[in-house]
Amino acid sequence: MMILGIFKISKYHRPMIKSICLGIICFISLQLSAQGEFYPPKVEISDYTLSKFLTELTLAVGKKDKDFILEHLDPHILNSFGGDGGIEEFKMYWKFNDDSTNFWEVVENILLIGGPSFDGSSDKNSYYLPFTFTNWPEQYDAFEHYLVYGTNVNVRDQPSTTNSEVLGQLSYQIVQITNPEGEMLSENNDWLHITTVDNKLSGYVYRKFLISPIGYRMGFTKTENGWKINMLVAGD
Repeated sequence: MMILGIFKISKYHRPMIKSICLGIICFISLQLSAQGEFYPPKVEISDYTLSKFLTELTLAVGKKDKDFILEHLDPHILNSFGGDGGIEEFKMYWKFNDDSTNFWEVVENILLIGGPSFDGSSDKNSYYLPFTFTNWPEQYDAFEHYLVYGTNVNVRDQPSTTNSEVLGQLSYQIVQITNPEGEMLSENNDWLHITTVDNKLSGYVYRKFLISPIGYRMGFTKTENGWKINMLVAGD
């Protein structure tokens, strides 16, 4: 017989104890390795009308089909948290009739990131994109953290691809935006300085690989006339 603490374990129970211990070790290892990881969910949409609408929307964005967008706007669409909403405001806010509008780029990015699953029996008549907004882990402050969206994204010691050293790589990791030596951060920066949530890696990441949970997101509502876009906003 062997002794584990003050308890005596017979040889018949040794395999079971070994399995339990290995399970605990594996669980702890998994938890540690998964710290800060946030992968896109496996999307299952049970409502065919929503799946069809999202496909049509994706095609319309690719073709820059203004008529499709306008036909599928909710009359009270929310365009910002400081406005009155509505379709006319939408047109002005996005400069929708101008060739220089960034509406198409913004919506394309949202669709590429993807959304959560949708169960019509519980989610009823509304749906939101992207998953970085709907599924964001509560323990990470949405104002201070971003998601490194991609596989093997380089973290560099300088905000440049030239004359800089790669300090490490991250894949779908939540990181904190940091401000080294009083450096001012702005929306125009191509690079942002980040630190992993375990504080093991700090450096610069190219901005296109970083997604804010309170960045642009879209909302849809199901009506008698099909799905309508009822929200396209950023911030809080």
